[in-house]
Amino acid sequence: MPPLRVVAGYLSVALIWGSTWAAIKIGVTDVPPFVFAFARAVAVAGLLSIVAVALRQPFPRGRRTMAIALIVGLINIGWSWAIIFWSEQFVPSGLVSVFGAAAPVWTAVLAHFMVKGDRLSALKILGLALGLGGTVILIGAPDAADGVAGLIATALLALMPITWAIAAILQARYLRTVAPIPTVAVGTWASALLLAPLAAAQLPQGQHWTLPSTLAFVYLVVFGTCFGMVVSLWLYRKLRPTTITLIQVIVPAEAILIGTVLLGEPVTVRMLGGAALVVAAVALNAIAGGGRPPAEERLGATAAAAD
Repeated sequence: MPPLRVVAGYLSVALIWGSTWAAIKIGVTDVPPFVFAFARAVAVAGLLSIVAVALRQPFPRGRRTMAIALIVGLINIGWSWAIIFWSEQFVPSGLVSVFGAAAPVWTAVLAHFMVKGDRLSALKILGLALGLGGTVILIGAPDAADGVAGLIATALLALMPITWAIAAILQARYLRTVAPIPTVAVGTWASALLLAPLAAAQLPQGQHWTLPSTLAFVYLVVFGTCFGMVVSLWLYRKLRPTTITLIQVIVPAEAILIGTVLLGEPVTVRMLGGAALVVAAVALNAIAGGGRPPAEERLGATAAAAD
């Protein structure tokens, strides 16, 4: 059984990330999506950099470590936010979260080849099949999206969890001993540069920062990223990547509930069917295993984990 603080951190990240999808939907209703994403990235990067300097935490050093930190940041923040923020103009926020739930399935496949002790099994293979089936159903659910743009959005969303799996493996293999706060800051600065030209192209559309969009922005910056991403990276010192990405089991249910009750988003039978297959796939991965990394894999992180 993991320590209480690990369990608390795990559950906190799951609950917060389940609510961020609705916050994004609120934000992009008033502000162009790339502008909203860029502003969030700059705010997060600046805030985390100040905290890291104040706490005297070291920024990533060495070319390989810095490169991995940048790649992970660009995948988890820059690339993902560009897709998610744009897609939520056309796709219900709950459906967007379901696509993200496929990340543990892809992580399990990659972990088999790249993470010691995190092996594929019959249950994980079955989970992969169910996850792929659910994703196909979700991509072909035009009644849950908005025309051609919605179909393009769902196709991009289907690719996104594969890249999340890559980032999860990279974090587990190469970022286990780095300080989480400055590492996330570095990746977020890189993401801000990636989002900058996209945001600049949307500036002529104008911005209408209302109270709801402003509150959503603050929530996403402080809790969705500064807290969520930092704690998530810290969890990679304690748990296997497959286990951490199982957070996505909780996220879709919460996101669909919030989207339906608070935002009045549609929920279709096809959407629920695809979501059920994806969640079942993730549940099979949970049953198949995960847990804490082997002791020998944790030795290199002992000093850094003493936080």
